[in-house]
Amino acid sequence: MKRALPWLAAIFFLGCLGLGILAFRQRVEISSAASTQNEAQSRISDLQRQVGALNAAKAKAVEQIAQLAQRSASLQKSAGDRGNGGPQIVHITDIIKDHPEYMSLYEKQIRHNMERMYGNGLSTLNLAPDQLSQLKKLLTERQMGAIDAEQAATAAGLEPGTPAWHTALQQASQDTENQISSILGSNADNILAQLQARTNIENQVQNNYAPDFADAGMPLTPEQTNGLIQAMADANYAGKDLSTRPANYNVADPTSMLSPHDDRIINNATAALTPQQLQLLTADQAENEQIAAIMRQYTGVGKQVVFVP
Repeated sequence: MKRALPWLAAIFFLGCLGLGILAFRQRVEISSAASTQNEAQSRISDLQRQVGALNAAKAKAVEQIAQLAQRSASLQKSAGDRGNGGPQIVHITDIIKDHPEYMSLYEKQIRHNMERMYGNGLSTLNLAPDQLSQLKKLLTERQMGAIDAEQAATAAGLEPGTPAWHTALQQASQDTENQISSILGSNADNILAQLQARTNIENQVQNNYAPDFADAGMPLTPEQTNGLIQAMADANYAGKDLSTRPANYNVADPTSMLSPHDDRIINNATAALTPQQLQLLTADQAENEQIAAIMRQYTGVGKQVVFVP
């Protein structure tokens, strides 16, 4: 019996140890299950919040669609009142009323249009930096003001294109025009017309002439590019006194296919181009005249012609 007691004690100890381990595992499993349950509950809460947000977004979208549908119906009714023959007219001022935030965006568009219209020509005026900045601002305001003035004149019952309509536009823009004249002088309109012509010439030289010179192995240097632009600008009569323009200035000679205008460009470019480049310029001018003569056979006054391949 005494021998069995140690064995029984050992067995009892092992039994207790096993029960303890089992109890520990159960507590771990219970804790793990509780943690999993908490995570699941948290996930469920997150999903509920997401569903709520989606429902709110859906309700807002439905509301916006209803508003757009109502506005579309209103526009269609207006178009029906005008008849189906004419285009739908949407005034910028109406857009700004509906979307005030469009005002700054529209002004930015106008400023970019102004910069494209006059290009680098504004920098050739040799104005002080503050004057140049002010001029750009005024030119932007003039373009925006013209649209507002047209809307105001039309709203006042003035027929577009009539003398009274033009007078109303002139009066509305007088202050801006006076400020522009204070910077450029009394000849401001002619100066701006010359700058617009110069921008078109810059585009022609970059897109038409420069590739021809490069293909011929005689690429224009930056100095030669500026010299050719200046030669063409000096030969152009945009914004200048037309009384000094020779007769048939833009009529090409049937033999040389060059007009007095072409001859003046070539002569003006002599100081900027090499003799070989001048020959290429002469050939380009003759080709331009030949193309123009051919196209004139298919166009005329009052004819709208679209050329397709």
